[in-house]
Amino acid sequence: MLSPLSFLADELKQNGIATDVPELVQCPAALAELSYALSPVLHEGKLQPYGFIAIEGSNTASIKSSYEKLFISLPEARRVADGCHGFSIFKSGQFRGVFIPQYAAYTELQLLQLQQELNATICVTDTQGITKIFCNAGLFIHQYRSWQKKPCINRALHNICRCAPQADIETLKDLLEFCFHDLSPRNIGATLVWCLAEPSAEEWDTMRPNFELKDIETRVGSDRSVAVLRHLLAYTDGAVILDAQARAIGVGAQLKYSETSKRLIEAHSGTRHTSAQRFSYDFPKGIIFVVSSDGPVTVFSDGMSVTDLETRFADETLAESNEDSLTPEPVQSSCSTEVTCQACEKQLKIQEIEGDDVKKQERSLRCPVCNHFLHSARCNNLDVYVIKALLGRSIQILL
Repeated sequence: MLSPLSFLADELKQNGIATDVPELVQCPAALAELSYALSPVLHEGKLQPYGFIAIEGSNTASIKSSYEKLFISLPEARRVADGCHGFSIFKSGQFRGVFIPQYAAYTELQLLQLQQELNATICVTDTQGITKIFCNAGLFIHQYRSWQKKPCINRALHNICRCAPQADIETLKDLLEFCFHDLSPRNIGATLVWCLAEPSAEEWDTMRPNFELKDIETRVGSDRSVAVLRHLLAYTDGAVILDAQARAIGVGAQLKYSETSKRLIEAHSGTRHTSAQRFSYDFPKGIIFVVSSDGPVTVFSDGMSVTDLETRFADETLAESNEDSLTPEPVQSSCSTEVTCQACEKQLKIQEIEGDDVKKQERSLRCPVCNHFLHSARCNNLDVYVIKALLGRSIQILL
């Protein structure tokens, strides 16, 4: 019969968590602490929050310059460490006291930033009994005896940057984290229009906000002002307009799109996504972020749905990764061609991937904006995405 800790270790393996956070399984002390976090103490009808950090010896340089530490026993630490102002700390599998960060981590986004700063694994359980594990692979969430996973934003960053190489990657990272780790867990539905270049007067007329923030400094990525923007988004209909530095210009914008985009781009089930995608077709200077009120985040550029971020059950993501790992990666080569879709006139990049001859088959591509037929080839894989137009480049037109 399995002991409680062996049962927990097996549960972590079944959900793929052991692979992404091996220190929790390989270290008995950290595994015991996770077991404690998953069964929070009940005091007078209230669950006691708790948090701990597991850090490897090679990663301790950053932690020394940004904390105070209480040298108390583990039972005392479990009463003090609330997963916000203080955390029990385990270094190389040994309990080392209570870590007190320079700034309290009240939100999911602040905890994510603390995890990135320390390059450690952070586990917190809140007053609702929800346990979250922050690690380099993403965020695992335990609720009602099931595990879910929020992916790391790196793949989304890659997908957006290949479509919009003009985008500043640090500002883009701030925007994705704000959408996925601040608005999403609060179930705040919102549309954010990020202007990579200043809109013309005609473009401004299609997205003019009803509340301009001339004297209110609100910028995504700023801890001091982002709470104001979050509040406005929670209680204002319409989109927020952001400049190239992700400063909010105004909120409450009703995005107007053309008859051409309406004809080319099919409607989604939700009006927020439909208007965002169609507007992005008409406004190539922008990247549009849509946060659904139930959590998922979708990014649009030039009429294309570029990427999405959503929380899924951990065993589903594990099944996908296992399926991918069953087939060894063949030696691959790829060639790319830049084209213009005849129907929607958007610039696209087509990538043909060559590899194992056995897996080659006839494949075809349609435009990711308007679904117009583009190209077919016998290869291992075909991919296509929109690229923001750059002046002075000649583009092949596909008929």
